[in-house]
Amino acid sequence: MEKSGGRMIKKSEKQEDFKKRFTRAVIAYVLFLIMVFAGFKYIWVLSLVPTGSMEPAINEGDIALGTRYDTEEDDIKRYDILIFFPPDEPDTTYIKRVIGLPGDIIEVSNGKVYANGEELDDSFVKAPMNRRGDGVYAVPEGCYFFMGDNRNNSNDSRFWKEKYVPMENIVAKSKYIIHLPNLTDDK
Repeated sequence: MEKSGGRMIKKSEKQEDFKKRFTRAVIAYVLFLIMVFAGFKYIWVLSLVPTGSMEPAINEGDIALGTRYDTEEDDIKRYDILIFFPPDEPDTTYIKRVIGLPGDIIEVSNGKVYANGEELDDSFVKAPMNRRGDGVYAVPEGCYFFMGDNRNNSNDSRFWKEKYVPMENIVAKSKYIIHLPNLTDDK
């Protein structure tokens, strides 16, 4: 027996109290893990960015945090940055900017991009675009046309065999970018 706060406590009571607190802690931890796993299965996506195709907005090695719940056709707008599986590489996750919406006619010509005859904003583009990928692209219903912000160094819709990403290949809308220090660069 031990004395605690003016009363005597048996060791078995102390052990029982510890077991209760330990059990509650384990249950709380397990519930927390279930919520985190469910959150990443149904609500969020973390995606490591493997290339510099979205520079300067997103750098190689950054992590994109996206949401799964706002990827219906009415939720997706031109210039949104989405995480998706391109039709040519269905096992690879890409992150690019939406340029063409369903039904759009996208023209890439002389370093400029047009949607339905109107020149698009390119204030986020890393450098003036070269002429690679010039052409006219008719975006089918239910599909999207993507380009990277680093247009001269981006494997995007202009260069894929299957140029348009169907709605069902879209995984998430990028909401936050976690910029990580470049640990492998000797600069």
